[in-house]
Amino acid sequence: MNIQQNIIMLTVAAICSCNNPSVPLQKRDVKQSEHPIDGEVVISRQQIDTVPASHTTNEVKTTTSIKFNEFVVSIQGMAIFDPERMDRLQRDTVEIEAEVGESIEGTYISILSDQVRDLKVEQRYETSVTIMNEGPHCDLTEWKHFNSDWKPLKQNGNGLFLSEEYTDQDHRTFPSVSMDELKQKVKEQCGEEWFKLLAKVKSPSEYPSAVGISRYFLRIACRLKDNGKKVTKLIIIKTPMGC
Repeated sequence: MNIQQNIIMLTVAAICSCNNPSVPLQKRDVKQSEHPIDGEVVISRQQIDTVPASHTTNEVKTTTSIKFNEFVVSIQGMAIFDPERMDRLQRDTVEIEAEVGESIEGTYISILSDQVRDLKVEQRYETSVTIMNEGPHCDLTEWKHFNSDWKPLKQNGNGLFLSEEYTDQDHRTFPSVSMDELKQKVKEQCGEEWFKLLAKVKSPSEYPSAVGISRYFLRIACRLKDNGKKVTKLIIIKTPMGC
């Protein structure tokens, strides 16, 4: 075979290779979450297999996991500040702080354990007043609040609990207070300059004053399988206010 024939054969092979790529498409690897319980590793695929398509996006959302002695609670799609703190076991009551723009509303909650039965998850919320000043804000989270009733969360066929979502009216609900009372509290806690911002304000929900949800509460109750002892855990979720 002469040199010219070799060149022709190599050229044909190169053209065929371009038209018929043999490199397979790589399948995206979704990382599983691992939760140690009783010295074993429980691998949950609920985050990727059981969330309805209407609740998923092209982005993999953050999952916040909270470890207790008896079980692990995972909140899918909510990021928090200081997530490293959740690496250790928590007491019966734990408070976490959601990142700006994050909320528990409408998220799926999974509870992983082989130690418990008769599981019940409930949710409620608390509203507070915030005073805004074009960016900075003063939150009256240690003053008066509206506290909603506890509501049990529904569990789907895959064992996930769907958290409650609230209306705009729910977010603005607040007990009746006088403006003099509110202004005095703002003056004491926030200072004179904040107090002056309320000079013409006639209600707690009139700008630059506003009412919004400041904390969510999850209450998880169950019984241990081995002795029937009742176990109750409380997760308090602080959420940023103002704008």
